[in-house]
Amino acid sequence: MMIANNNPAFGYGPINFKNNNIPSINNFCALGSGFGNVDQGYELGRKRKLNQLPELIPKRRKIRSEMKLVCGSSYFPKYNPEKPLGEDAHFVSHDAQTVGVADGVSSWARKGIDAGEYARGLMNHAKQAATNMSAAVDAGKVLREAYVNNFGIQGSSTACILSLDKERGTLHAVNVGDSGFMVFRDAKCMLKSPTQQRRFNCPFQLGNHVGSDRPQVALEFAVEELAPGDIIVLGTDGLLDNMFAREIEEVLVAFNKVSGGRDIDCAEVASTIATLALYNSLDKDNISPFQMEAQKAGLEHAGGKIDDITVVVAHVKSTTSID
Repeated sequence: MMIANNNPAFGYGPINFKNNNIPSINNFCALGSGFGNVDQGYELGRKRKLNQLPELIPKRRKIRSEMKLVCGSSYFPKYNPEKPLGEDAHFVSHDAQTVGVADGVSSWARKGIDAGEYARGLMNHAKQAATNMSAAVDAGKVLREAYVNNFGIQGSSTACILSLDKERGTLHAVNVGDSGFMVFRDAKCMLKSPTQQRRFNCPFQLGNHVGSDRPQVALEFAVEELAPGDIIVLGTDGLLDNMFAREIEEVLVAFNKVSGGRDIDCAEVASTIATLALYNSLDKDNISPFQMEAQKAGLEHAGGKIDDITVVVAHVKSTTSID
C-alpha cells in the first residue's frame, strides 16, 4: 500500500546538511550509496515496494465445507427360478450424490410380463441422467428423464430417488408409490417419507400402458436440516412392509457400539437390515407393518410379506476443502 505525502517512501524524510562544503539539500532520499534525485528515488522506491507486494501479501485461501453421502446397498430377490433377478432395482452414484430404488409390480406376471425389466431400465436411465447433470442434481428431473427414456418397455414400477445438494446440505426426494426412506439421527428416526397408494397394497406406479401413472403424480420434497452423522435408509416395500423404524434403530445402535465412534460400513449395515427384513417376511408369528396395514383395511394377514427386498444406506459426512 502506498501512502501519498511529500516525503520519500523509504529513507528518513527531509534531511538538512549544513556545513561549509556541503550545500543545503532538502527532500532527498538516500537510496543505495550517495545522494539521488528526489523524484527518481521516490519512483525507484515505489517500484521496489510494488514488486514486493505479491510476496508480502499472502494469498487469501477459501475454505469450503460441504456434505456428502457415503452409501452401501443390499438386495435379496425373492425366490423365483423363472425370474432370478427379481423385480426390484436400484442404483448408487457417489459422483452424482444420488441414489434410487424401484419395485416392479408383480401382478404383471399374470400377463407373462417381467416387471423387473421395467424397474431395471428405469433405474439405469435414472443413474445416467443424474451422472449427466453438471450442477446440483434435480431428483424430479432425473425421474422424468428416466421415465421418458424407458419408453417402450412393458411393465410398471414404483420409484424413489434421493439426491444431495452438497453445498447446501439439502436432501431432495421424489417418490411414486410405496417405496420410501427414513432419516435417523443418533439412531432415532427423525423422518419417514409418505407413501402413495390407491388402496391397500395397490401403489401408484410408473409405466407406459394406458392407466399407468406419470412422473407428474410424484411427491417431491426437501429435507433441509441434515447434519453430519445422519443415516438415511432407503428401501422398497420389501423393507418397509417387514420392518418398523424401531427395529432399524436397534440395528444402528448395535453398529454404533461396535464401531466405537468410527465410520460405519454402510454396505454391512444395509445387508444386516435386509437380512432382518427377510427373516421377518418369513415369520408368520411376527407382527409386521404389512399385517397392521391389512388390518386397517379390514383384511386378515399374519406375519410379514414375502417380497424382493432392497436396502440402500447412506451416511451423511462433512468434508472440508481449500481452494
